[in-house]
Amino acid sequence: MPFDQALRFTSIWLAATSFIGLTLGAGLPEWLTVLTGAALIVALLRNAGRKSVERLAGSMPISTIGWNLLVMLGFLGFWVDMLWVSGDLLPAGIHFLMILMIIKLFTLKLRRDYVHLYAISLVAILASGSLTTELWYLPIFLLYLFAGVWTLLLFQLTKHSEGTQILTMPVVVPPQPSESVDQVTPQLFWLANGLALATFGLTVVIFFTIPRISAGFYQKGFGENIRTSGFSETVNLGEIGPIKRDPSVVMRVELPDGAPHEVGRFYVRGVAFDQYDGKTWTNRLNYRRNISEDAIGTFVLRRSRLPAPPALGETIRQNILLEPLDTPVLFAAPFAEQVSGTFPSLQSDLIGSVYLPFPSSSRIEYSVRSRSNPVLSTDLDSEPILYPESFIRHFLQIPAQSDRIATLAADVTHTQRTTYEKANAILSFLTHNFRYSLDAPLTGQDQPLEEFLFTRKTGYCEHYATAMVMMLRAIGVPARLVTGFLATEWNEYGNYYVVRQQDAHAWVEVHLPHSGWITMDPTPSSIESVGGGFPAWHALGRMMDTLRLQWGRFFVQYSAADQLTVVRELKAGSTSARNKALDSMSTLFSPLLAMLSGVTEYASKWTMRAWAEVLGLALLSLVVLLWLVIKQPWGQGIISKKTTHNEQFIVQLYGQMTTQLARKGISRRTTMPPLEFVRFTQERWSDAGSAVAFITALYCRARFGQIPPTREELSLAEGHLRNLTTLSKS
Repeated sequence: MPFDQALRFTSIWLAATSFIGLTLGAGLPEWLTVLTGAALIVALLRNAGRKSVERLAGSMPISTIGWNLLVMLGFLGFWVDMLWVSGDLLPAGIHFLMILMIIKLFTLKLRRDYVHLYAISLVAILASGSLTTELWYLPIFLLYLFAGVWTLLLFQLTKHSEGTQILTMPVVVPPQPSESVDQVTPQLFWLANGLALATFGLTVVIFFTIPRISAGFYQKGFGENIRTSGFSETVNLGEIGPIKRDPSVVMRVELPDGAPHEVGRFYVRGVAFDQYDGKTWTNRLNYRRNISEDAIGTFVLRRSRLPAPPALGETIRQNILLEPLDTPVLFAAPFAEQVSGTFPSLQSDLIGSVYLPFPSSSRIEYSVRSRSNPVLSTDLDSEPILYPESFIRHFLQIPAQSDRIATLAADVTHTQRTTYEKANAILSFLTHNFRYSLDAPLTGQDQPLEEFLFTRKTGYCEHYATAMVMMLRAIGVPARLVTGFLATEWNEYGNYYVVRQQDAHAWVEVHLPHSGWITMDPTPSSIESVGGGFPAWHALGRMMDTLRLQWGRFFVQYSAADQLTVVRELKAGSTSARNKALDSMSTLFSPLLAMLSGVTEYASKWTMRAWAEVLGLALLSLVVLLWLVIKQPWGQGIISKKTTHNEQFIVQLYGQMTTQLARKGISRRTTMPPLEFVRFTQERWSDAGSAVAFITALYCRARFGQIPPTREELSLAEGHLRNLTTLSKS
């Protein structure tokens, strides 16, 4: 590929990469995405020499003045967009940037036009990098880096005059061999890619050694937090249902101690409520106090008495990566005892919920130590007790309603004696006699709970939990409603749960006289399937999600304090830096190792159709790879390794020939093409014309036509060279 054409290609590649990054990161309007994509496709087709596209582009009745007028109109549109459409400077600026890219792709002729396109692409890739923290940005950045290195090299190698039009359709002319190389060779290909890899390595070193400054215009972004429901101080019955159809990831809960005993039902507690008025739950114990801080970044909610009594449940350690939400609630397994993270302060209410001072606008990571309350044997035989007035006011409150719920609760529990037995009876009644469905239209009912219990007998978690709390309170058992998430998606490669919006859940906390608050869930398991399909694809999805988690931990959440620690370790020259690096690498690539170790397990479950799909995909990939190796210039360089010796030999013979001619007084200037040198020699020394013409023809064919000479041709060339040395110049 000639340098000029390669420069056009890499420039369009550079613009396309930044456009893809900006489209994924900023979510461009559909019309602007289609228009920019079409402009890039047209530019690529023109570069490929498609005559129809070139004629169409040449027939466009837009002059230079017309394009300038379009730029001015785009600038006016920027102000309209910022003031009335988008209402923000950043999205309006990005839209205007894409308009400039479209115009520049159609007017790409002079070298200064290329410089303008490079500037637009640079701003676009910077904007996309500041608007996202997702893993997909890494391959986009690598593609942009490789395109940038190639573009800079080719821009220096093609020194056209300012008036040269580069993006016109290439004119096919007969090849004229020349000593100067003006095409992309295998050597240049590997050199450019090597420089790109070295640049990326240098970028990684700078990233981990020089502190970053998280400030500036682009760091602001213009995205919104994930909208959640059920985690404010007031929640309407039926409010959680709509968000249970949203698969957006809310958090990832990593369990350093490994999988729990019951994989698939992991409760992540959010907020508890004590008051119900028949339609709405309210938290009247919402007074928030600051949590004491034991050490820097470590907040203690509930201290365990030492020595710890055997009544306490097992400790659950969690590392939680929480997405930006529109609530200040911090989530954890019940019941949180200690929270560690880079927080200025934490707060908690009187029901054990944990809060940030304000909702976070970015992804945060924190660690929690929780401990549940097991059911003690003393509560299996004890009778209900009398509770103090304040306890009754909050956890035995019942709204004004008919006696049907109290009668139902008494009928269900009339054969049970203890509090725990009564609670289990109500739980079993709700689980086995009602149907779970998200399509229960109970929100607009005057008495939604009675409608659920006595008429429809269909609902989702909020209805089940509310019904159980009201039935328990009707028979004198303290209970409260809790909202949070029920995690079911376990990732075995990273030992963590993926928690989504659709995992939003409500359950019940029942108070037992000796055990305290225990978790009970009357909602039956949903019959909705998680999704079938080829298990290997699901495994690949979990592996990629693990990589995203490690990406967020090692790159997105990598702070200046972490960088300072790395610099100190390197200055100290201790082995701890190497050990930490090895630990980080092993953690980062742990999903890959885990996947490899699980290949046998998954492969044993594959059917013949699954094996055929995998083998067919592998065969197709191999064919495409071989085609690329054969067709591309670097592939041609690899395949021609067998004939390198013959090519080098004819080059040596050509050099010896020019040396012999120089001794005879016929010197070849550096700028003189080989064929012109043949004519020059024939004019000065006609007897040597045939020998020089034969050797030069073989040299040009091997050097520029990639056709190596045969052994017989090399033997004839050697004979001509010997004759040339014996000839005398008259």
